[in-house]
Amino acid sequence: MSVLSSRSFSRTVRIGALALGLSLAASLHAGDFAVIVNKANPVTALSMAQLRKILLAQEAKWPAGGKIVVWMTSPGQPDRAATLKIVCGMSETDFTLYFMHASFNGESGNPPSAGGSGAAVRQSIASAANGVGFVPASLVDDSVKVVAIDGTRPGQPAYKLKLK
Repeated sequence: MSVLSSRSFSRTVRIGALALGLSLAASLHAGDFAVIVNKANPVTALSMAQLRKILLAQEAKWPAGGKIVVWMTSPGQPDRAATLKIVCGMSETDFTLYFMHASFNGESGNPPSAGGSGAAVRQSIASAANGVGFVPASLVDDSVKVVAIDGTRPGQPAYKLKLK
């Protein structure tokens, strides 16, 4: 094997390893969904209990102030159904009834805004300082910040927010 072909082979192996690494990283996030906030939001972590209170409009303000605005994909989306099931232990019907009951009883709090797609939710969070959203982890980019939940992030083995 000549020096040139040896270097070429080494480069091909490195490129292949990089591609495999990226593929494995993507598969680690496959099925995970992320809790995202605006990059300017100082929140970096929440507990599952806090997340539940936020989603059910029982916690309406961020610790630094400002009304929390929740964004989710439209009803019927798999990541929305998984979010409701894992975080609240509710189906879409239960969730809707919860907010109808709260409204009937004069309790404050609004249901999440529906962004349509995960990309639309991400865009809304990127432009809303007090927003929090739930999107497939594969859609996260540098326009938003991922919040750790119970100390873990998408792709980590103990991460709880996964499509089943």
